[in-house]
Formats: sequence, structure tokens, C-alpha cells
Amino acid sequence: MNFSKIKTLYRVPNKQLKISILFFVLAQFSAFGQVSVDTYLETGSNVVSQGFYGDFSTQISGRTGSLSASTGALLHFSNATDQVLSAFSIQVANDFKFGKIPVNIEALFLWKPISTDMRETNFGVLASYRTQHFGYKLGLNTRIYSFTQAAITQYKFADSIHTSLWEPINLMYKFSYFLPFSKKLNFEASITNYDRYFIQQETNPIILLNLRYDFKPNLQFYSELGYMQAGLLNMHVNYFGTYLRGGVIWKID
Repeated sequence: MNFSKIKTLYRVPNKQLKISILFFVLAQFSAFGQVSVDTYLETGSNVVSQGFYGDFSTQISGRTGSLSASTGALLHFSNATDQVLSAFSIQVANDFKFGKIPVNIEALFLWKPISTDMRETNFGVLASYRTQHFGYKLGLNTRIYSFTQAAITQYKFADSIHTSLWEPINLMYKFSYFLPFSKKLNFEASITNYDRYFIQQETNPIILLNLRYDFKPNLQFYSELGYMQAGLLNMHVNYFGTYLRGGVIWKID
């Protein structure tokens, strides 16, 4: 990655501004009639984790009419990094009808501190459609890698050296199969190139297996197994690994 040839496109806002944005987003959920909290623990390993890692996530979602929104944060624990806050996301979606076809359109923002020196920022849009047994999601995202202001100061980059890399357009997809075992137990299998807090390249598919149990109308338990491969025709030095996730969704009326 030759940063001397890359135009500076984005600078991560300071810590106080990011905290203010988070509290502003959380305050907006008071306007939603239906709110749910999704919390999970995850463990896994990959080629960059230096052994097993552990993740903890909490995501708050709200819905009013056809409009829904969610925000979440991910805490990461591994031998590879001392950086605990691993990602922050915001999604806003609305239901539409094109003729007789119901389609959900979602806009997303994903911010990831890759290291103490570098950040990844994603903006994207997704369209989804579901039948009884099949689900389809297609969309585009744009991604920006950038050095932090602290890193620019520490390493004393000259003004002529540009410090951001922009990927203008990347494809996002998810194809799912749903199978209800009973009224309370449901299974989902998916092939995709993104998950809650990361987006892979188009040629790096992820296999997800999800099992959900509806314990009560407002309480669900789920487990999920994920496998990320290096990608079609890619060398296996690329990012890949497996992870196991278990969580609970609590719906607040």
C-alpha cells in the first residue's frame, strides 16, 4: 500500500466528537415504539489473531412503522492487539413496495479502528427481499483506510505524503436459506461477504450457520457458526478463519 500516491480523503473525528455522536444516536431510540437489545459473545481464530480471540457485542435496534434503525459496538480481546474497541456501526432502513414486491432498503455506516495508527470507515446501501425459505441481499459499499492524526504527527509525514486509501465501490451480498424445525426453533444458512462488523472483498465468501430458539415472544436465544475462507483463486495468506457465536435478543415493548 503506497501512501505516497494516495490522496488524503478522510480524517477520523476526535474522541469527544465520536462520543457525542454515540449519545445522540442512542437518544433517538426513545422515539421508537419497539426496541430490542441484541448481545452476544464470540470466540474464534484466524491468521492474524495469534491464537484464539474473544468478542463481545451489544446492538440496540428500534422500529416504528416501516422505519427501523440500529447501532452497535464491538469489544475485541486477543493477543494480537491491545485495542479493545474494535468496531462501531449504525444502520437505518425502511420498507418499500415495488409493485407487489416488498423490499427493505438499508443504509449503513461502519467504523473500525484497525490499529492504534489506522482506521477503516465504510458507507453502504443494501436492498433485501425475503420469501418463506429464501432471503436475498445485494448492495454496494465504499471504504476508506486512513492514518489517525496521532500517527501522522508521530511519524512526521511530510505534507506531500497522502495518508488515506479509498476503495470507491465494493459489492455486498447475502443469500440465505431458512428452515423452521418447529414453531420455536429456526435454522438459517447463508453465503455472504459481510457480517455485523466487517465487510470482505467480493471473492472472499463467508459461510454462516445460525440456529435460533424463541424462548418467549420477547426473548430469543441463538448460536452461529461462521467460516471465512481466503477467497476464490486467492493465496491463503489472506484473512480467513472460523468463529462461534452465542447470543440473546430481548425485545422491549
